[in-house]
Amino acid sequence: MVYSKKMITELKIIIFWLVVIITTIGIIAGCGESETVAITQTYQENERGNSVGNINNKGVAARQGDWIYYQNDDDVFNIYKIKADGSGHEKINDDYSLYINVAGDWIYYKNLLDGGSIYKIKTDGSGREKINDEDSDYINVVGDWIYYSNFDDGNKIYKVHTDGSGREKINDDVNIDYLNVVDGWIYYVIRNDGINIYKIKTDGSSREKINDEDSLHINVVGDWIYFVSIDYKWNIYRIKTDGSSLEKINDDKSIDINIVDDWIYYRNYSDADKLYKIKTDGSGREKINDDESVDNNVVGDWIYYSNGNEDFKFYRIKTDGSGREIVQ
Repeated sequence: MVYSKKMITELKIIIFWLVVIITTIGIIAGCGESETVAITQTYQENERGNSVGNINNKGVAARQGDWIYYQNDDDVFNIYKIKADGSGHEKINDDYSLYINVAGDWIYYKNLLDGGSIYKIKTDGSGREKINDEDSDYINVVGDWIYYSNFDDGNKIYKVHTDGSGREKINDDVNIDYLNVVDGWIYYVIRNDGINIYKIKTDGSSREKINDEDSLHINVVGDWIYFVSIDYKWNIYRIKTDGSSLEKINDDKSIDINIVDDWIYYRNYSDADKLYKIKTDGSGREKINDDESVDNNVVGDWIYYSNGNEDFKFYRIKTDGSGREIVQ
């Protein structure tokens, strides 16, 4: 067949536009793949299982991604999970659980039905395993290590790998409370030494005393240690991690402090144990609720607590004081 110049020109135009269309489709598909990868990468597994403030308040709630894991007092304190928007309510285990830590595919917790030993279970409720045989408090999961206070050995500090191997004693201090594992250091209070704050490296070296005040409910955030001072009317104070710059934060008799971002959440004993918040610089003091609020745990925009006015039923409320509801 012989093609005219006009036909050849038209064929060239058709071929040109076919190439443009195919190339455009390829670019769009490529962009879609890139967007999918980006979305996948926005989800990050927890490097640490829970915040130090939550753990010091018994670790009754923790968050990873879109899921909140919590101790359900309506079901013998078993672990449940629920999405942050309130959907997807699921039961995880049948153990009386405290000190909940969630990291990767695993939930770590103290099992009070087995002498306080540390257990782990997958976030879908499968693969339940026992980690140790000791009554364990203040469980901090950081990386592939679990740090805890060993009640069976005088509340000394121990660590064990998340697979149960490599169990080690950190030091010989006894009667330890309020373990905070932060940036390679363990901060803690010794009850039989004036309730003062100490720190030691996670390898057991460089033990140092931080202060001489009787201190409770310590939270280490950045370069600061926040604590309740028994010596100073149970007010909240802070001190640098090197022991310098002691500062007063509030005038309320305070317990169960929990620091998140620039806010300190606390139970105000001066006002019938109601939940309050104040900025870390001492400004912006606000009342959040009118309940007797025990063991407050902050996860995302929510504060979970036991309501002493209603037989310690488990409640949650937004950090701005809205959305108060019972948790089931």
